[in-house]
Amino acid sequence: MTDWELCLHNYYRSTRNSRIERLWVEVGTQFVRRWRAFFSRLERLHGLDIEKMGHLWLLQGLFLDAINDDCKTFQEEWNLHPIAGPSTNNKSPQDLQLISQVTLGIYRDNCEGVHPDTIERYHGTHGREQTRCHGQTGAGHPDDEDTNSGDQLVSQIEEDQEQNKSPFVTQDDENLFFSTVEKIVVEGIIPEGYGLLPGEQDDEDAAIIEVLQFGRRGTKSIVVSLSDSVWEARATLWCQGLSALSLFKTERYF
Repeated sequence: MTDWELCLHNYYRSTRNSRIERLWVEVGTQFVRRWRAFFSRLERLHGLDIEKMGHLWLLQGLFLDAINDDCKTFQEEWNLHPIAGPSTNNKSPQDLQLISQVTLGIYRDNCEGVHPDTIERYHGTHGREQTRCHGQTGAGHPDDEDTNSGDQLVSQIEEDQEQNKSPFVTQDDENLFFSTVEKIVVEGIIPEGYGLLPGEQDDEDAAIIEVLQFGRRGTKSIVVSLSDSVWEARATLWCQGLSALSLFKTERYF
């Protein structure tokens, strides 16, 4: 999901901030809820196993751009909507940003492009994580001991950013994989055994809806429709990609 995985699978409450609560509602209803239902359907019917890193890598390779496009579209629309209230006077977020830049200057984000979890880990409110040299346990060492060099911190952050790495050893093999997927798509090949062909789904699954559980105990549910043709096309693309990934694994490319 990456940023998109956090967005699709986690909801955080802020009981003292009604505006952010409303924003989360809009994010969910506008696009996140359907992506979440889509991934749930892939797990239930089309072979997605979230415990396999190769599957998560494939999800990103196939759908990350589309998710980012949805995020961008929502952002653009949200930034143009007027905000009611005495402190905003029906100005849009874009208007408020411009006023802030004119009066306070342009904000420079030194953490741009770094995953939020990594920022929290090293620069969160509880202090950044300490690393120690070989043989150091932290016991019996002075508090001002240099336990985190700048180079170490940079290396750790870079390592943390390499989540869901490609299962392929070389870039050429990865390029060959995506070229193979493209050929499968162009030729319209529908793989067997992935829940797409007639007889591989029962009548209930063919309804193209997904029931999402929510609430603290999962006692509430909501029905999400995936009847739009784009979701069927994406499910087909996933199965085509997964079948190709299985083939490459059989051929010992990774």
